[in-house]
Amino acid sequence: MNSVKVKNFIILVLLLVNAVLLSVFVTDYARERELAGAAVEGAAALLEENGISVSPDADLSYRSRAALTATRRLPSEAEKAAALLGDCSVSDEGGNILVYTGERGQAKFRGTGSFEILIYSAAFYGRDPLEQARSVAESLGLETAREPLSMELDEANGDGSIVLACTVDGAEVLNCRLSFTMVGGNVRMVMGTRVLDDIAEGGAEDGLDVPTVLMRFLSIVRERGHVCSELTGLELCYAMSANVAGEGELTPVWRIDTDTGSFYINAVTGLEEAMA
Repeated sequence: MNSVKVKNFIILVLLLVNAVLLSVFVTDYARERELAGAAVEGAAALLEENGISVSPDADLSYRSRAALTATRRLPSEAEKAAALLGDCSVSDEGGNILVYTGERGQAKFRGTGSFEILIYSAAFYGRDPLEQARSVAESLGLETAREPLSMELDEANGDGSIVLACTVDGAEVLNCRLSFTMVGGNVRMVMGTRVLDDIAEGGAEDGLDVPTVLMRFLSIVRERGHVCSELTGLELCYAMSANVAGEGELTPVWRIDTDTGSFYINAVTGLEEAMA
């Protein structure tokens, strides 16, 4: 057998081996998907047996999110304050609390992510109130959810408030909220808790899958004596915790919405979380 025939024979063998491996992979993947689907259906059926129906609108598909770190960066913070308020002077109030004062207003930032901003001039005059709120959030380098959590405005005078949820990679950060006070149709005050400046991968821990979190939810309902009759939504979100020094974490948290309220389960530990 000459060298060309040997080479062709080896290539043919490799192709056959690859085809066999691909077939095994596809079969295993399909089997895993089938088992995962059966586990979800079983968990939903068990909820039904315990008097909790599952809404057809509830997303029970597989999802996962990595834990992240969140860090305050003063140069970045100063740039964001200047983008919103103009050139700023900075004063230190102690306790890692910095106050930025510019020609258009004043901002106070803390290491934990909480902040307050007063806006003196109608820098956003002429824009729709919700567009103004989103513009302020963008100036602060923050992503926000598509829909506001609340929006109460007096159409006659433009006074009222708007609340937006912060997001990271499209996932809502449950305890990072931005509250905007509108006067005469313009943003005059913003307060709340922001996601800190630098986000990075924080760990590769496996989180709870959907069947496990549904069973954990049922256990919590039984233990606490909560009353609900329908699970209306299931979302994998984040919760941020940060210390005074400006070092924090974004932990994946499952939010389970029901007809009587929402439950929060840490996707890493499985423990119930309290959210304000």
